[in-house]
Amino acid sequence: MSETPSQAKSEGFLEGLVELFAGLEDYRSPYAPTIQPPDHLIQELVQNASFKSGLVSATCSLPPGPLGILSILPELLFMYRIQGHLILDIAALYGKEVQVTKELLLYCLFKHGGAHVFRKIIEESSLKILIRPTTVKVFQTMLEKLGLLISKSIIRKQFARWIPIGGAIVTGTFAYYDTKRVGKTAMDLFSKEIHAEEIRELLESQ
Repeated sequence: MSETPSQAKSEGFLEGLVELFAGLEDYRSPYAPTIQPPDHLIQELVQNASFKSGLVSATCSLPPGPLGILSILPELLFMYRIQGHLILDIAALYGKEVQVTKELLLYCLFKHGGAHVFRKIIEESSLKILIRPTTVKVFQTMLEKLGLLISKSIIRKQFARWIPIGGAIVTGTFAYYDTKRVGKTAMDLFSKEIHAEEIRELLESQ
């Protein structure tokens, strides 16, 4: 069975997402833990990142039709790069930059649209976050589930590309509030105690 265009695009996006993680691993936040609660500074960072991602998304959506469709994947990757830097900056302000894993990055990026994807990997309570170890197969399965969510996003953006000006406003607004939600997730997450479950502990519990 042949792939649909949206499925092919989502697979291309997932490949780009893996490359994006490689770039994020080299990113060093300019921020350090603060003596006072960093809430005010984080809110400012979230606001700036939201405006930036909204502007990028709206600008990429301006070319109509096929030309605009070609910009969908670069737009998504650019937006997630902005959001990835925001997540790492928030983690650094809480003194937890070294605890950031690919799983936590994905959790912050996609929790608001696909919390069920992370149910077996990340457990969140009011006081702490428990990260369970993942195998290559489990991580691949998680990416495949995210691919389905990404396909829906790509389809929405394809429709928006055919609406002059209005489509750019819609996608820009969506990116703005999407980044706001990512910032809130990261803030809620890194303000808690993070505990990584060891593989040995996982095997003993089974």
